Parts: sequence; C-alpha cells; structure tokens
Amino acid sequence: MKRKWEAKLKQIEEQAACYERNPLPSVYRPRLSKPEEPSPVWNLFPRQAQAFNFVKSCKEDVHVFALEHEVGEGQRIYLVTTYVQFWFYYKSRKNLLHCYEVIPENAVCKLYFDLEFNKLANPGADGRKMVALLIEHVCKALQELYRVHCSAKDVFNLDSSTDAKFSRHLIFQLRGVAFKDNIHVGVYTRNRNFRLYKSSKIGKLVVLEVAEDNKFSVTQSNDISEENQYFLSSLVSNVRFSDTLRILTCDTPTNKRKQPGHFDSTSASVENIEGFQGSPYPEVDQFVLSLVNKNGIKGGIRCWNYFFREQLLVYDICKYRWCGNIGRAHKSNNIMIVADLKNEVWYQKCHDPECRAVNFKSDCFPLPAEVCLSVLLEEEEEFTTDRTMNNETKSPQKPPANTLTNTGFSDPDWGNGIDDTYFLEATEDAEFAEAAESSLLDCDSAGDEIPDELIVEVLQE
Repeated sequence: MKRKWEAKLKQIEEQAACYERNPLPSVYRPRLSKPEEPSPVWNLFPRQAQAFNFVKSCKEDVHVFALEHEVGEGQRIYLVTTYVQFWFYYKSRKNLLHCYEVIPENAVCKLYFDLEFNKLANPGADGRKMVALLIEHVCKALQELYRVHCSAKDVFNLDSSTDAKFSRHLIFQLRGVAFKDNIHVGVYTRNRNFRLYKSSKIGKLVVLEVAEDNKFSVTQSNDISEENQYFLSSLVSNVRFSDTLRILTCDTPTNKRKQPGHFDSTSASVENIEGFQGSPYPEVDQFVLSLVNKNGIKGGIRCWNYFFREQLLVYDICKYRWCGNIGRAHKSNNIMIVADLKNEVWYQKCHDPECRAVNFKSDCFPLPAEVCLSVLLEEEEEFTTDRTMNNETKSPQKPPANTLTNTGFSDPDWGNGIDDTYFLEATEDAEFAEAAESSLLDCDSAGDEIPDELIVEVLQE
C-alpha cells in the first residue's frame, strides 16, 4: 500500500512540475485546426468594402458573408471566414439565423436565379410547373448557345415559400462550366447578397430548404456530410480555378453597354488589345501587358477572369504565343498568364491541347512589388488617411470618420445617421457583444482567434 501511495504521489508531483513548466495561457484560445495549421479567421466588419479589403490581405481561402440582425431591423454586418469555419458554427442553427453569401463583383460564378411571385395576386399560377418550365428552357438555351448539356438533375432547387408568396432559388451545378461574373449571369448587381441555404429573412420563420421537387443530389462521402455538401453546392461563388474550366459570357445589349470589350470565351476569333475592359487591378493589367509586349511583338489581353476563391486573375493573351513548355511560340494556340494575388507570383499556362494534356504550368515568378496587394492596400490606406486629414482640416467642427479599433466599435460617423443607429444597436445584442469585445473586429493577430464565449453560445443546447 505504501509503495502504491509513493508511486501515486510521484506521479502527481511530476504532473505538477509539468504544469509549472507549461502553464495554461490567461485566455484560452480554442482551435478547430490542427496545431501545425494556421489559426482560423473570423472577423466582423460594419462595411462590405472593409470586409473585401481584409480578404485581399488574407493568405487563407476566406469569403465574405452578410449577417442580418434583429435589433438593427435588418441591418447587416459582414463576416470574413473560411467555408469550413463558417459551417462549423452555422450547422447547429442556434445563433447564425439570417445569413447571406456576398457574391463578389467581377468573380467567376455559377448560374443562379431568385424566383418569386405573390400567390394572392396570382391565384391560378402553378409555381412548380413554372419552375420546371424555366429550367427546361434554360437548359435548352445552354445547349444551343454554349453546347453545355444539363438537366433538372444539375439544378439545386431551394424553397422558402409561404402561404402568401412563392419563393425559389435555383443554382445550376454545371460541371466544368461557370459564368464570367454577375453581370454576365444577367440577374444582379455587384456584390450581391444571396440568402444562404437554411437561413431565413429577418422577422420570418421560413428558411431556405431543399424543395420537394428538387432533383439535384450530392455524392455520398465519408469525409463530408450530406448537409455540408448541400451547403457548398448552394454557394454561387464557390468555383475553383482550372485551365479546363470553360468561362461563359452573355453579351446582351445591356451587358455590352456596361462591359465593353467582353467577348464570348468560346470564340477564339475575337481579339481585343486596346480598349479592353480592365480588371479590378489595373496595375496588374499593365504588368501583364508588359510581359507580352517585347522583342518586337505587340501582344495584348483578350479577356480576363477573376477567381475569388484563389484570388487568381487569369488573362487570355492574344497575338503573343510564346510558350515555356515548347520553348517557342505556338503557331495558332494562345497562352494564359495567371497572376496569383494571394501568393504574389505569376506563371504561364497554355490553351494548346498537347500542353494541356500534360497540365503544363511554367515556373512561378514573383510579381513586382508595386503590383502586389499588400503594397496596393497600403497605398489605399495612406490615400484614405490623407483624405481624412484633409477633411478634418477643412471642416474642423466635424468629427473625423473613425475606423474599427482593437477594442471593438468606437463612436464613429459612418456617413449615414440611420444606418449608424441601426448598426450600433445591433452590436449591443448578446449574440455579437462578446465577439466585438473579444476583438473579433481586429484585423491583427488577435483578430484571427475565436473567443470561448462565441463557441459556447453556438454549441450550447
């Protein structure tokens, strides 16, 4: 008995010494990722532009979501996080109840529709038949215009109808095919907020669920749940880059007025050098043009496509066909220049069938410092700061516009009195108060951590 007691005492003393050598931190920081992986990102912003600027500075594959809040009567704040991180908290459906995907401007996206009509004003309308007819006609048009074969089985059909209103979301799951951006999809404005699967509108109880007449299904997997797959399928901007991905455009007269210089990517005969519609990053455009204008050859940018997930700008080049794979210019096939804005490098790929067969990708070369996002964001911040200081000098009686602080929300003049009131009221709600006070709004190192309080709120029964 004495030996057992001595052994137990020794074990306790060893554990105590271990704890002394490795004390617990004063504030426990939970991690969903493995120890060797980077900390998760979970940052809130009062303005959409601030959220997208933060995305540009992130190395992680993060996205912007809009959160609608009861206290602010529908006022929205913007969350930046990864799909994995968002789903971890969203799947319990405890607190994140009114959420929207923010579809980035200029980003490659899926074809999607938001359909609704008033049932009382249209008593004879059969919503199901109308949806089926629309899907049939859209699939027929895709086949005729783009040679893309699809059916109702490729359309994720979501329903949030009530007794008063018929409401559906249709998201086309086209394999190896996507549209250039929101404008070419034809239906919506830039940075569109699109309600998430399983979310309801503010003040409403009906959530967006799989429709009874939905024919789309996900593949069974041991690694990812069926519900998670449906969630990922419902995300309009969830499109990954691939050199085999076909980018479709729709040049209606309206689109041509809005986006001059955009051409159907299936037509290789159209070449546009001067006057092409620039990408969101004109500095990168100019750098790419410098790469294809040398040795007496005047190349140009035929078109560009932006992949939000990877922060890639993919340029289709015209009149410059030099390929690193064969060490010379192709006779007819064009090349691509890919600018990886996240990793600040560029490389060349090719449309030539032989090069694509071996999935050729050139070595990566660093982007010049002056076109890197980190530098561009610093310049934008300096410009904003200078402009604010000038405004203060011109109008000293007006308080300066504040930005987010490390301690939460300050008392800013956001430029819209009604909007400010709603936003400040929303932040007082218990769902986000702890998040704000725990510096989730901080873009620095502390801002990437998730406080215990938020996890407890989401997971508690």
